[in-house]
Parts: sequence; C-alpha cells; structure tokens
Amino acid sequence: MRIVNVMISKVQGGVEQAFDDYGRALALKGHDVLAVMDARGKTAEKFKASERIEPYFIRFNRWNLFLLIPLYFELKKFRPDLIILHSKKAIDLFSLLARLLKIKTVAVAHNPKLKKIDKCDAVFSITQYQKDIFVQKGLKPDRVFVIPNMIDDARPLAPAKPFAKPPVVGVIGRLDDPVKGFPDFIRALGELKKQNIPFKGVIGGAPTGKDRSEYDKIVALIQELNLQNDVDLLGWFSNQDDFYKLIDVFVLSSTHESFGIVLLEAMVRAKPVVSSLAEGPREIFADNSAAYTFPAGDWQTLAKCLKAALSDQSAARQKAVEGYNLVRQRYLLASVAEKLDKAVRAVKSGFS
Repeated sequence: MRIVNVMISKVQGGVEQAFDDYGRALALKGHDVLAVMDARGKTAEKFKASERIEPYFIRFNRWNLFLLIPLYFELKKFRPDLIILHSKKAIDLFSLLARLLKIKTVAVAHNPKLKKIDKCDAVFSITQYQKDIFVQKGLKPDRVFVIPNMIDDARPLAPAKPFAKPPVVGVIGRLDDPVKGFPDFIRALGELKKQNIPFKGVIGGAPTGKDRSEYDKIVALIQELNLQNDVDLLGWFSNQDDFYKLIDVFVLSSTHESFGIVLLEAMVRAKPVVSSLAEGPREIFADNSAAYTFPAGDWQTLAKCLKAALSDQSAARQKAVEGYNLVRQRYLLASVAEKLDKAVRAVKSGFS
C-alpha cells in the first residue's frame, strides 16, 4: 500500500516519536510512506530517510489556504491508499483534500479526546481504555483499532550493576506540563530525605512553551523542601542513552498519561520503574508486576515505592528484567508493525 503519514508539530515528544515509529513500522511491512511534517519542527530536524519513506516538508499556517494547492498535487502524484493523521491540525488540513481525492483517513488517537477524530474513516487508539471511551461516545467498534505505542530498540538485556552511591532516581519530560506530576516526584524525594534514605534526584527536560509557571513551581518546591543539593535540573538530552545511563531508577509521576513511551524506553534499558497508575500505565502494568506502581497523584505511596526500590536492589533488578521482557513481548516495533499492517489493510478493504 501507499500511505501518507502526517504530523504537524514543531516540538518533540511522545506523539512526534509515535509518528516516526509509524513510518518505520509501515515501511518494515513493505508499505511506501510519504512522511509529511512541518519543516521548522524537531521531527523534521531528526528525520532519517529510508528506502520506503519519502519526506515531504511543509510550513504549516492554519490561515494559509494556498498550502492546499501543492498538497493536492503531491497527493495526486503519490496516489495514496490511506492517510494517517497524528494531530487535530493534520486532520483539519487533510480532511478536505481526502474527500476531494476520495482517500480514506485514519486518526491516531494519542489521548481520549473525541474532538476531530470522528471526522476520519477509522481511528487507531493507543489503548483499549481509550477505545472503550470512543465507543461509548458513539464510534463504531469495528472502526476503532487498538495499536499501542512502540519502540524500535531490540538491544540485549543490560547486565545488572550496583546502584550508585547515592542511588540516582530520575524523571524526564516537559517541565511546563502540569499532568507530568513532577511536584509529586519532588515531594516524594522530600519524604525520603526526612527518613534519611540516600538518593540523588535528576530531572531531564525543560519548558517548551512561553508559560513557565509550572517550571517556576517546580523550582520553588525544590527550594521549599531544601532539596537544592539533592535534585539536579539537567535540561533536555540530545542522546536519550545519556539520561538513562545517569539513573538507577526511573520514575513516571504523571497524574494523567495516555500511554507513556518513556516507560518503554526505561524498561528496554532494564531500569527499575516506579510508575503512577495513570490511564496508559495502568493498562501496561495491568497483568504483570514489571514496575512498582502507585495511585496517580499519591506522592506518599510514590515515596514508599522509591524506598522499596532503593532498599532491595535484588528485587528492583527482578522487576527491571520483567519490564525488559514485557517490552520485548508486546511493544517492539516489529511486533506492533504486525498489528498496524493488519489494521491499515482492514481500513483499505472497508473493514471486512
């Protein structure tokens, strides 16, 4: 099949990573992919060409209707069987073109919001939890396919090594996003300090927008709890491995998380994981014990999980190995590519 894969974004995060993974997964299954992205975005900067993936760069402006003209002719030239859309902007831009050229569209639902995605012929939901919501809101079940996020990293199991002294506990993400729960992470570290449990906290990431109020709250809380010498704000890492090499235990502190690609990144590197049971992680860890888990927003239980992980390295390693095996079994790109291939063929054939 010939498939257009569209992401219109200037930042770099989980959704943008999923767009890139989709392209490589589709190419792996023999599909030809036209990857459409904003030329000014981080995704375009990091894009890697391959034999079956052709890039097409645009400069998106919602008010520039003239952008539709070159896109129309590019689609006519490429002759796609399907257009996969990863954002509301992408849906808005391509809906009219798809109707004019009679091309089926798929919305990738990276969160449980129904807005815009019901304009498409089908929906790829990253969790069963989200699919259930969409069906309750009126989408037909056979139009919604569960395609989890994936990771293209088949590295061998990392050998066990002792924790640093003191052990390093880390989180990473956008520091201007309140749902990431970084204040809960800091409060949990404050509790560890009260109990005289040795640790070093590291936070990777930075604000990505103009509103720095959430970041300012994080800095103020570190000062309030007297953690200035215990927590380092390290900014973004150009190489993810550099972050994971620093830490002994990975924490996902989100109060809401549609999936959590960072969990896959930590587990494939055999890092013990402490995770909130937000929406996506709750589904990932529903039938296994691959992580220390706590109710979303419950920083006291997060502190207890961290204490358990830091006090028993053997048990922490056991969970790390289970997490590694979980990723290998369910979330590697080659495995998810099989589900994605079946889904795109089903959409093309009319869901038969």
